Order: sequence, then structure tokens, then C-alpha cells
Amino acid sequence: MRDIINIAHRGFTKTFPDNTLEAFEAAINIGVDAIECDVQETIDRKFVVIHDSELFGKDIAKLPLAQIENAKIEGKFKIPTLEETLDLCSKRVKLLVELKKVLSVAHFCALLTPRVQPHNVVLASFSRGLLSKLSYQAPQIRRAVIVGHPVRNAVRLAGSTKSDIIVVKFAFATVELVDKIHACNLSIFVWGCAGPGEIRSTLTLDVDGIISDSPDLVMRELCKGIRLAST
Repeated sequence: MRDIINIAHRGFTKTFPDNTLEAFEAAINIGVDAIECDVQETIDRKFVVIHDSELFGKDIAKLPLAQIENAKIEGKFKIPTLEETLDLCSKRVKLLVELKKVLSVAHFCALLTPRVQPHNVVLASFSRGLLSKLSYQAPQIRRAVIVGHPVRNAVRLAGSTKSDIIVVKFAFATVELVDKIHACNLSIFVWGCAGPGEIRSTLTLDVDGIISDSPDLVMRELCKGIRLAST
């Protein structure tokens, strides 16, 4: 079995709201390998870490950073900026940064690259056009294309998006797909694993990374595998 990266989906969300500095800190404290976070761009070309494109019924792309910073999740947790997230995480854990609604790609890369080591970050997106732009603006950083449907030609998809990694939903991950991706020196991450049964099933596929809301369970199953391999 290859080394599998345990990626906390939006942090450790069993104890804190997702995409908060508290959730990221909690994920680091339990010993994950990487954290996945989401980035949106504000109207004043700032970048905030939040999954949804709307905040309290308003489009984030039409809100200034100052207004977003005044908002509190569950009344007490702030929505972090990209810079705050990088400052907290970049020297302590790997990052999988998913770009949502981001238009100012060059500006995003200018903020990102001085704060991270290229081998410690992956830039991911569902948007093929966005990934292509990232390949020109930050060619030294690996890219991952996210898909939520069956992948007919994974290698062609990676080539068309200039991606090094394919991120597939658990329901569509198969041994055949993993083998094809690895045969072309590409990597595959799986997302959407729910519960220990699906996590165990994903581990048998020999994928490169698991993006999960239960990184503690992934860690437990990985430790079980290590113990079995050593006996």
C-alpha cells in the first residue's frame, strides 16, 4: 500500500464550524497530513475562506471584505481570509486549496506563492478554465481537477485541465480508474467517504489521498493497516 494522505475536509468539523481557523487548528492537533479549504473572492479583490457563494443571503462576490469580517458564524467564529489561513497552516500542514468563485487569478497567486512552499500546497477546482489559468500563473504548484460524476477518460481530463491530480467522488472510484491514473504517473484523491465502511473501502483502492469529514477515522484505519502489515 502506498502512503495515503489524510486530508481534513474544511478542517476538523466535528468540533468547530467548517473553514474556520479553529477547525483548522483542531485538524492540525489531531495529526492530519493536510487540510482542504475553500476560497471565494470579494468585490474588493480580497480572498476569504468559505464554501458557500452566499453569506446570509448575499453574494460574497458582491460584498467587501470589511462586511464579511464583521459576520460571525454561530455568533462567534470569524470567516478567515486567505492570508490568515496560510499564516496558520502553511508551515505546519499541507494544504488543498479549492478555488470556488475566483476571478483575479494573478492576484490570488501573488498572495499565495510567497506564503507557501510549492510541495506543501495543491490548488484544486471544478473549473477547467480556472485550472488552466493557474497553470500559467503558478506552474510550480500542483493542480487537481475535481469531478462529481463518473470519469470516462481520466488521463484526457488531467491533460485538458493541466492537472497532476484527479479528485473523484467515492461512488465513482474504482480499482480500474486508480490503476489507469497511476499508470500515467498521475495521482488520485477521493472525497465523499462517509463512515468507517466507506473509508475502509477507499483504502483498499490504494488511492493517494482521502478527503474526509472524519479524518480521525481515516487515521484510525490507516493505523490498523500499519499494524497488520507489521505482523
